[in-house]
Amino acid sequence: MTDGRYPGSQADNNIPVLTEIVELEDAAPAVAPAAPPRTPAEASNADIPPALREQGLAPTSAMPPAGTDAARVMGDVMWRFQSEWPALIEAQCRAAMESRLSLLSEQLAAELTRTLEARLMDWLGAALDDALAAQQKPPQR
Repeated sequence: MTDGRYPGSQADNNIPVLTEIVELEDAAPAVAPAAPPRTPAEASNADIPPALREQGLAPTSAMPPAGTDAARVMGDVMWRFQSEWPALIEAQCRAAMESRLSLLSEQLAAELTRTLEARLMDWLGAALDDALAAQQKPPQR
């Protein structure tokens, strides 16, 4: 089964999409929360293994507090991820692929030329041998 983008490619449903990983502020949540919302203290300690808590290695939130400059910058970056950057990334990928494809095409053409030259010499040698052998035979009456 193909995913429709690339002929012959297999769709891998186990790879998450960016919107499944990062919840955007203006997007509706992908999955409704199963448990009632916790207080920040409960949320920060709920899934942290005790060994990490004891060593002071508890992870911090990836999202900055709302209303701060960091939150504004994060929102701007997320907006650019959705609007401007996909086209820029696609253009960069296309340019990189085209430059590498031209190099690969040149290498392939050179390899094919060398291979055909070697075979052509073999074919010409065999054809000359056949012609000489036919010439040395007495003519049939």
